[in-house]
Amino acid sequence: MAASVAFPYGPVARTTVGSQPQSLRPVQLWAAEFARCFGISGDELTRIELAVEEAFMSVAQSAFEPGESGEITLVLEHRPGSFVIAVEDHGLPLDLKQLEENEGLALNLLLLRHLLDGFSFINRGKEGKRLELIKQLPAESVATGMEQQDTPEQQAAVCPAEQPLLRLLRPDESLALAQLAYRSYGYTYVSDFYYPERIRERMAGGLMETCAAVLPDGRIIAALSLFYDRADACVAECGAAMVDPRYRGLSLFKEMKLFLFDHARCKGLYGIYSEAVTIHPYTQQGNLSLGARETGILLSYVSENVAFKKIGNELMGQRQALVYFYYRLNREPLRTVWLPALYAGLIRRVYAENGLNRQVEEVAATDRIAGGETRLAIRIRRDAFNDATIEPQRIGSDACVMILHHTRELCEKKVEAVYLDLSLGSPEAAALAGQLAEKGYLFAGIIPELENGDLLRLQYLNNVQFDPARVTVVSDTAKELLAFITRQYEQRP
Repeated sequence: MAASVAFPYGPVARTTVGSQPQSLRPVQLWAAEFARCFGISGDELTRIELAVEEAFMSVAQSAFEPGESGEITLVLEHRPGSFVIAVEDHGLPLDLKQLEENEGLALNLLLLRHLLDGFSFINRGKEGKRLELIKQLPAESVATGMEQQDTPEQQAAVCPAEQPLLRLLRPDESLALAQLAYRSYGYTYVSDFYYPERIRERMAGGLMETCAAVLPDGRIIAALSLFYDRADACVAECGAAMVDPRYRGLSLFKEMKLFLFDHARCKGLYGIYSEAVTIHPYTQQGNLSLGARETGILLSYVSENVAFKKIGNELMGQRQALVYFYYRLNREPLRTVWLPALYAGLIRRVYAENGLNRQVEEVAATDRIAGGETRLAIRIRRDAFNDATIEPQRIGSDACVMILHHTRELCEKKVEAVYLDLSLGSPEAAALAGQLAEKGYLFAGIIPELENGDLLRLQYLNNVQFDPARVTVVSDTAKELLAFITRQYEQRP
């Protein structure tokens, strides 16, 4: 049953209490009562209370000296499809060595990962820490009983007599999109697409737009979506391509992508980026034919358990590699970018291929990074991804050490891939990228204009076997990218 939420997106409530144990029970009840307003009930409320307890005690133990009394702030937020409990403090910065060696703290964090659906950690240095606990809002999965809904006649291959109409879906059509996701991927796709209410929320909040191919009788037979980091973003990700197996072979993917390109161009977006699978060449060839160009390759992006229904339904046997593509829509501002010397030649080629308006400066790995403390945000995804992303919010002289500490911790928690996102508008980030290349971080690619400028993404594989012979790439640029990253992979320490 979908949640009945009376709160808009953003902060819902905030309270600050003392770090002493007697503050715990009141904030547990406070968080649980707000969670109830979001349709969370029964055992899930108990898990909310347990999660608040583990987070509160973890912060109380790590932020303050023994015998010291401080303050802990809890912030509740509503995000699309999720209820977030953030626990903040302005005490001691996190001592990673202490965390790894303190069995009590390590156990607290381990329990948090199992109690709720997501977990993020933001290190603000001397300004404290923010621990985010993410609970998916209750929603009914469309997959339940779907296999029994299709009759043998419906499962047979058909070809519509009329050309389907392409149009943007409305939020109230989210159920039909969720059903299409099931018909296209079975149970193997990203889980949010099986929950119509989560799709509806994203559409209504301006974070998702979907082009659909709709038959005259109203049936949705194909879809392709744009995803925005925020409602006012200058670029969007194009993805979640879905075609009902009964209607493949009609070139619907290309037509939907052209529709979204025109729509995004009229909105004033600078460009659209997308990811193309490497288990076959078709998606890459389609992107190239439309004028999109490669910007990177992720060696180990998604679980080998994702499969396409009626395209062999075969699994990879290794995590799937993806190729980044970018399609330039409108002229972007002239930007100065700082490139790690190691990657400068590769990125210059990517810029030239995509016609991007850039002033390039190179930075050596030996260049000094200014003093001050590093601040990081760390986000973990499970589901089909089982990966984590580290986002520096401030880069100080201790950045390399801190990132490697967090990387080791994530690897110990069996995260299979770790990504590091760096702004190319920062010379410190460019120097840091060069330093981390010597520690096992590999080039992944760039995403133009993602954060008011270009983002450099690095990748770190945690005991993941990668065989380049099982990766299909099409263009000379993609082959150069794959060869470069493969050399890094083979030479990593």
